[in-house]
Amino acid sequence: MKYFLILYMFSVGETGSKLIDQKTLPIEYPNYYDCLSDGYITAYSSVMALGPEKIMEQKIMITFNCKEMKSENI
Repeated sequence: MKYFLILYMFSVGETGSKLIDQKTLPIEYPNYYDCLSDGYITAYSSVMALGPEKIMEQKIMITFNCKEMKSENI
């Protein structure tokens, strides 16, 4: 099975969290482990790129999901 990575960026407030961005990476991972590993690296890199001021001001949280690619039998 192949997988793809989806990153979700939320702003977390007192009333809950709000999705502010969603990004699907244009990479096919050969297995779940590779997708998961890259998910942590990419989420961390995104936090570092945004910087502490923006993260703290908007209370940003980044999560991710590895989705299995569905093969179409034609």
